[in-house]
Amino acid sequence: MDIKDRGTKKWTAMMLPEHVKMLKELKVDYELVIKPQLDEQGWEQINETLYIAIEYNLSIIFTLWIDGFLKKIEGAVHFIDEINKLVHVVDIRGDVHKIRFDVITEVEYKN
Repeated sequence: MDIKDRGTKKWTAMMLPEHVKMLKELKVDYELVIKPQLDEQGWEQINETLYIAIEYNLSIIFTLWIDGFLKKIEGAVHFIDEINKLVHVVDIRGDVHKIRFDVITEVEYKN
């Protein structure tokens, strides 16, 4: 057995399952994002972008805040349901997403 091998084994044994779990939880907590609060002007900009995208059949990139993480969805706006506060989006694979207004943080045209 080489001295270098012993060092590797020595430090590997120090990582108990509880340590690994705590490190994973710490990483998740570190990556969490506080939900951005949009003002009235921000909502007007999102609304305008959505209706222009519908009119000209443009692709949109949505940034969504879901449980502390930001997620992006790219697709075409199919329908805006203002009563139930949903946007129906068809992504590039053809899947339909019903996005609630309250999780939308940003909307931009795809270049």
